[in-house]
Amino acid sequence: MKDWNKTGKIKAVILGILFLPNIIKPIGAQPDMSIVMLLAPFIFGIVAIPFITKINTALFGQIIERPTWNDNPLSLKRPLSLFQFGAFFFLTSGLSMIVGTLIKYQQLSDFGLTSISFGIGILLGIRLLLKMTKK
Repeated sequence: MKDWNKTGKIKAVILGILFLPNIIKPIGAQPDMSIVMLLAPFIFGIVAIPFITKINTALFGQIIERPTWNDNPLSLKRPLSLFQFGAFFFLTSGLSMIVGTLIKYQQLSDFGLTSISFGIGILLGIRLLLKMTKK
């Protein structure tokens, strides 16, 4: 946190603000989700991020570099910064859904687990893309 620039601090505040609604008013009753519904966003994130970024790089000449927290997510030249911020958004909202439903309903939130699954899938997709382009 010491090395964050203005962009990194703004991103942290945005995620903190987005954490609050699900803690205060969590989602109520949810349909039972199968393991497939939890794994689908995970697999989609792993596959879609490298695919989308490779196509955008070929068409628009974007730069594939390891994203850092201080990168501007709205930069059109570095798409991985947006994907990284999106992953942290899904992880934050999923965690807040889980905590909110645990506090209010004493049960796990399937939507929260799905959101966390997607966030982890995006981060792994970024890592996979960086390994593919390193060679």
